[in-house]
Amino acid sequence: MATSKPYLVLLHGWGYNSTCWPASMLQRLRTRYELILLDLPGHGHDTFVEDGRNHLVQLDEWIIATKKSLPCQYHVLGWSLGAQLAIRMAHNDTRIQSVILMAVNPKFITSNNWPSAMMPELLAQFHHDYETLPNKTLRRFANLQAQGSILPKILVTQVIKLMQVKEENAFGLHLLQQLDEREHLCKLTQLCYIELAKGDSLIPYGWVEQLKLPNNVQVSYVKGSHGYLLEQYAVTHKMANFLNLEVGL
Repeated sequence: MATSKPYLVLLHGWGYNSTCWPASMLQRLRTRYELILLDLPGHGHDTFVEDGRNHLVQLDEWIIATKKSLPCQYHVLGWSLGAQLAIRMAHNDTRIQSVILMAVNPKFITSNNWPSAMMPELLAQFHHDYETLPNKTLRRFANLQAQGSILPKILVTQVIKLMQVKEENAFGLHLLQQLDEREHLCKLTQLCYIELAKGDSLIPYGWVEQLKLPNNVQVSYVKGSHGYLLEQYAVTHKMANFLNLEVGL
């Protein structure tokens, strides 16, 4: 359907689906944008099926297929794993006009030259636990997302309601182990806004100091946890400015 508004594609985090976005956030964004809410591969109603090949090859095929259904020009906003995918989608793609990244680490696990991330063995253990005790593991993950929040107990309950146990979600855990979007992030030509939570126990915000980000990338810090957008910081003042949202709404 034709619209006079620019399009904004939203990509959620691991274990969620496209219904996770707070209603107040969507309402605010819709004052200026026509929203397209996508499910990540293997999440929600997405029909992706892992076939045993290289996970990044399969991801890139998913991105190509997904882009075919998107408008000729659009902006993209991603949270956590969705933000990593947003970087990958935006690389060398002039159809994407700007990039908004929330609670993102371009490389989720540590390596010799990348200390501000999760230890690989912890993610591997989480993957194992998710396959054997998924509900218990999701509850533990919810607690990690709420660490550093203003009202952690309330946020934990909220996160558990929003997350869905699905065998297909394991594909996203493989992506968290393998994705390294540092080079793509540093080569972005679009305007980019990064928002990081200082209390985030999953993504140390200090990774920003390890990269030489280009001048078109703006970084902002907020209070709260990895799940801060589910609380009152859904659209911060700085993000609203970047997105050209009307002040005072």
